[in-house]
Amino acid sequence: MFPSEPPRRQDFHHPSKSPAMPLHDPLHPSVIDKLDPAFVSLYNQYIANGPQWPTDINLVRQNYSALYSYATAPATGVGGIGETDVPGWAKYPGDINVRVYVPPGEEPGERKIWPVHFNFHGGGWAVGDLETDAHLCHHICASVPCCVIDIEYRLIPEYPFPVGIMDGLAAVAHILGDHHRFSIDPENVTFGGESSGATIALILNHLFRDGGYGDQIKGVIVGTPTISDVRKYATPDMSPWPSMREAEYAPLLHWAKLKWFDTFKWQSLSSQDPGISTKEQQRDISWFADAMNAPDFKNLASLTYIATAEVDPLRDEAEAYAKKVEDAGNKVIQRRFKGVPHHFMHMDQILPQGREYVQDVITYVRQCLYPPQPAAVATPPET
Repeated sequence: MFPSEPPRRQDFHHPSKSPAMPLHDPLHPSVIDKLDPAFVSLYNQYIANGPQWPTDINLVRQNYSALYSYATAPATGVGGIGETDVPGWAKYPGDINVRVYVPPGEEPGERKIWPVHFNFHGGGWAVGDLETDAHLCHHICASVPCCVIDIEYRLIPEYPFPVGIMDGLAAVAHILGDHHRFSIDPENVTFGGESSGATIALILNHLFRDGGYGDQIKGVIVGTPTISDVRKYATPDMSPWPSMREAEYAPLLHWAKLKWFDTFKWQSLSSQDPGISTKEQQRDISWFADAMNAPDFKNLASLTYIATAEVDPLRDEAEAYAKKVEDAGNKVIQRRFKGVPHHFMHMDQILPQGREYVQDVITYVRQCLYPPQPAAVATPPET
């Protein structure tokens, strides 16, 4: 699945050596000692002298899914890939695109029925597309005999928050209802994603349980979710989460970028149908702006796996959410990856933490969709 010989650490600039030219955007002194030297080397070589983060959301979208392509492990081995449209959130009518990854193992003209893993990409609700998590979807589908369906939900601010969540709900419900067309088993389902996509997966776990379909969701396997409502806090010092302060100047995702993305969430409430009032849009948000406020944490999926990154402002809120799920009696696996920032899973060709995360996702998706069967007890012969 991964290259047999990942790039060696010595292939990158050693972090203790001064680069040949001054870095345009060096790592902040408050976090550099917390980061894995392999990431520091990667950052200095590929990111520190790159272009500044644009202020125009459309420019961010143009390059977002390729930002870390130099560090993404190529993936092959799926049986086929196709795309189709399904209905999105009915309140704002329109179709959304989904990409379907089919595992190997079908003979020509044969259609097998596969378990299904639904993926939701990250991007702060405002950016990202079907290329954002393409390598992760490839890895899962090539390694687990399941169909992987990636959902291209609509984005803020063109559509009001929580459009990503509600598009995800509508798309999954439609696909499960039309399971014969997709050749999937609607009773054997997992959810996954990273960042805001992880949040969608976690919230859908609640919503499908509330709708009486919780038994179909066998597991939720996600990384670095965003949980709390940062609009409540003007500065990181006001946040209850220490990681907001510790990682205020973290690379790739930091406090200022979190707040930048958050402005689009609330600007989005003035978009779309003028016949829908802002008050109604606020009601639509419900508890989704802070998943810690979900009204009921009991009887969720059989397994919830949540990965966090040590040098990520979102670390502590995600771990607090995991504990709340566990305290309600659910099985939870929570793993913190040391020395890496928020987007580490997109650097799996270079960072061992990225490779370990992908292997975790594969392991737990397989475990949820193909649970080990109890060993048969031999019956002694009659005498």
